[in-house]
Amino acid sequence: MKKLLFIVLITLFVGCIQVNDAPLAGEDEALVTLLNQLDQCQATGDREKRYNLYSQIAAEYEKKNLTELQKHYQLKMLSEAEAMSKDNKRQGHKLMAEALQQLATAHMVEGSLDSASIEARQAYRLAPKDTLDFRAQTLLLLAQIHLMAEEGDSVEHYIMEAKRIYPKVVQTDLYRISHAYGLDLQGRNEDLMAVLPSYIAESGIHGQAELTRLLMYHHQEANQWHEAYDDAISLMDVTDSIARGETSENMARIHALQHERQMEFQRAERKAEQARLYVIIIAVLLLLLAAAVAGLFYRHKARIAHARELEAMRLSEVAQTNENLVREENIKLQRLYYEHLYAIILPILNAHRGKSGHINLEESSWELIEKNTDMVLPGFTSRLRKQHPSLTTEDVRFCCLLMMRVPNALLADVYGIAPSSVAVRKQRMKKKLDCDIQNQTIENYLNQYII
Repeated sequence: MKKLLFIVLITLFVGCIQVNDAPLAGEDEALVTLLNQLDQCQATGDREKRYNLYSQIAAEYEKKNLTELQKHYQLKMLSEAEAMSKDNKRQGHKLMAEALQQLATAHMVEGSLDSASIEARQAYRLAPKDTLDFRAQTLLLLAQIHLMAEEGDSVEHYIMEAKRIYPKVVQTDLYRISHAYGLDLQGRNEDLMAVLPSYIAESGIHGQAELTRLLMYHHQEANQWHEAYDDAISLMDVTDSIARGETSENMARIHALQHERQMEFQRAERKAEQARLYVIIIAVLLLLLAAAVAGLFYRHKARIAHARELEAMRLSEVAQTNENLVREENIKLQRLYYEHLYAIILPILNAHRGKSGHINLEESSWELIEKNTDMVLPGFTSRLRKQHPSLTTEDVRFCCLLMMRVPNALLADVYGIAPSSVAVRKQRMKKKLDCDIQNQTIENYLNQYII
């Protein structure tokens, strides 16, 4: 399941989720704008425009992880495409295939593999014969679905079929990752180890991270600790590069906002200069027009002062918003670093692994894990203990490992239990923490104790 989770994440990255290039603020405004446009468009007969609006709204809800609303508008896309197929069969079928592919991806992420498989096959059948790229991507989506179902032969079939109808698909990260995990699922370790180095070299930075992680696990399983350590270092370098890239993008946005704020200040200065000019003119007029004109001048001056006050308040709100956004981004980067921290400590943990495979951690090692948790996530353990005084020291340390996103297999080795028992332990911990969190994962619940 650990490997399949990585596959889902990469699938979302390559085929479904766009790179996070939305502005730091204004996403809700964008959604409201789209919904208003949709209301205005409902009365018209422009089905293609409604289809495009449904698609954009579904994408906005996807960014917010509102899956039910996302699927609701994807179904509306499908309905509009079906109606268009009556007038233009080819165009309608093409749009129906696109909507079905998006629905299949959403169901796959939810774990509804049967629904996802049916929709992906329908998308493949409806797609025009000349849309080879789209058909190949749909076949890879089917490979992903069967990979989650651990059906190795079906994975191989769909990958090879995608390669046959559209050879260029082998140049995509999605193909490389699907092929690599397909070989892993079939137990073809020699073939897997033969292609992994070239796949890692040819992939983009996110693909490199996923494939390097797979290579590291295989070196671990083969007890090749030196190679596994090198893989862990490479993985950390790649994830650091990803984090730096995201930081650079966010800094660029911040600079853009700072530029806009500076322009606002300049416009305010120009307005002030104009106001001073008006004051001089009005002063001259006061000498000519007497007391009546003086009253007009003072009212005008009051309006200008009020406008400046409102402008100052608005700029202060913008500055506060920017500060909050920067703080949130720092927390995200801090959280990302901690979630990948276990990749560095894997060789250290394995050094304590006994002959039975159980990892015997000393008290000093546990104390170091708590200390590192509080260094990266300040005050995490103290807030957790304060909110839940019934938790034992072992419970708090288990929560630290969960925040580190340590895989279930490694947790099983640390506690000397079967991998299937890790889920039972998590369920018991959820009951200890709060009976109201049964509808969410324990990891998401623990996020509230991050500053």
